[in-house]
Amino acid sequence: MLAIAPVVAKVFDRSPHYEHLLSGFLIIVLGGIVVAELMPLSYANGGWLVIPLAILGLTGPTLIEKLFQKAADSTHQLTLIIGFSGLLLHVMVDGASLNEYKSIDSASKWLPFAIVLHRVPVALSVLWIIRPVFGIKAVWYALAGLSIFTLFGYVLGVQMESAMNSQSFACLQAFVSGTLLHVLLHRPHRHRGNGHSHNGHSHGDQSDNEKQAHKHHHHNIFEQFNHWGRFHLIGVVIGVITLTLLSLLH
Repeated sequence: MLAIAPVVAKVFDRSPHYEHLLSGFLIIVLGGIVVAELMPLSYANGGWLVIPLAILGLTGPTLIEKLFQKAADSTHQLTLIIGFSGLLLHVMVDGASLNEYKSIDSASKWLPFAIVLHRVPVALSVLWIIRPVFGIKAVWYALAGLSIFTLFGYVLGVQMESAMNSQSFACLQAFVSGTLLHVLLHRPHRHRGNGHSHNGHSHGDQSDNEKQAHKHHHHNIFEQFNHWGRFHLIGVVIGVITLTLLSLLH
């Protein structure tokens, strides 16, 4: 299921609308998973401390970029890596759940299928956030990392339970979840036609695109929604359906 990301990139890359659809879909699904699943779990294990940590992960990078404009690109790259580490933690927990779901009283018999289905938005989010900055090769490395961490979680299984239920893990999960939301909402645009993208700009027209990338880093967090169109909304609808299906299967 993780391999669906490069397939989607290959098939739909020439469509001017697929990125719009993908953005609406991922913000709903990943945002929903963070808000409705990860944050309540973090709060249950970590208490009120997880809330300011999540807010720090969400807003901290923007504050750093505004205070230190020359460090905007490197800050965004670091934020992206931290956000991706949140996906690694999440798939590791999913791997452990695959091993132990029969002993979880609240788990549905469809939980394994839900975890497999859940890999689709996870894979697409890797394509969405990694590719504009690091390129398609990095997407493959990231997908391989997710596979390894899923297997790692599965092998450890119940041995991970005490660690996953600890306050320190809850705080870490809250912070990286906030960071992941930041990356989804502040994704740099991928420029087409002038070589590969890097840090939100292509090497072919570096000076103008750098300005655009920095402008993108500093915009208001809700500004992008003013420019949403029909395909963004279609992505939102598909995202709501997917999120509902995942919650029913859990």
